[in-house]
Amino acid sequence: MCSMVSIRNVSIDRLDIAQLRVFNALYEHRSVIKVSRVLDLPQPTVSRWLARMRASFGDPLFVRTQDGMEPTPTAVACSDAVKEILSIYRTRLLHAGRFDPATTNRNFKIAGSEFGHLLGLSTLHDWARDKAPSAGFTAVPLGRNNLTAQLEQGEVDLALGDFPDLGAGVKEQTLYEENYVCVMRKGHSLSRGNLGLDEFLCAEHILVRAHVVGPVQQDVERHLTEILPRANVRLISESMVAAMLMICDSDLLLTAPARMADYFKSHCRLAVVATPMDLPKFQVKQYWHERFQLDPGNEWLRLGTAAFANPGRNSAKMVHASFERAASPIPLGENA
Repeated sequence: MCSMVSIRNVSIDRLDIAQLRVFNALYEHRSVIKVSRVLDLPQPTVSRWLARMRASFGDPLFVRTQDGMEPTPTAVACSDAVKEILSIYRTRLLHAGRFDPATTNRNFKIAGSEFGHLLGLSTLHDWARDKAPSAGFTAVPLGRNNLTAQLEQGEVDLALGDFPDLGAGVKEQTLYEENYVCVMRKGHSLSRGNLGLDEFLCAEHILVRAHVVGPVQQDVERHLTEILPRANVRLISESMVAAMLMICDSDLLLTAPARMADYFKSHCRLAVVATPMDLPKFQVKQYWHERFQLDPGNEWLRLGTAAFANPGRNSAKMVHASFERAASPIPLGENA
């Protein structure tokens, strides 16, 4: 490290990394011409930065001799400290804001409903399997804590769903618009042809509590409760996923979001038909806090979520490629 005598003479606020790179290169090569070539800088720039360092240190630092630019005792005393500063800059500061999907082991925390997790996390895992093999995704349940505070504090990286009025500082992006459909077991007597309103009202139903899906579900649940005979509401579930599984082996009807119905239709023996009445649509969005707007990992996660939510855009490969390019190291010069 620099000696105490040297430190007292240094004006720290006038030094920068570029000047310290010149110091380090001069200490090794003892030639302004060689430093100019190694750092790819004009010779006048090297000379100008050396002059600034001399003023900052209050010392000549390097003196011209027949053997080249020889360091003064002050330069010798400070050389190790300068190397350490440049090493910290290269290894810890320069890459602090970078994100490389191929090497990251970051665990991303996703808040959402149970179906948001079922579809979102499994799809994110498949999407990231090859390009981000060590990345992890953790489901964070809704309702236990304040979602806005979780996003702000980084306890949640991203929230998926329909959450109006999260407050200032929370940003959002619409992923897709969702509508409701009627779901029943395959082979159900009402699965053939158009489902009429009278048939719908006479059938037995399972309803799902609104808070497990979102605010629009509250309107749907209220509307269904008003029009359905009480005796025909056979089950009320706290889980949309459980309700979807229960109709597989029963004659119950379930009114559910279309993407969820399509997902279970492909995994279970279910039939999906249009509802006989108009029900409100809703937008599925992703939410994040403005604190993490420019965080490369969060940005990668948002781009990936948008890619799988809109597969027709074929943007998943572009997302990975853009971050691979961004993760490429910035050359600092041979001796930086």
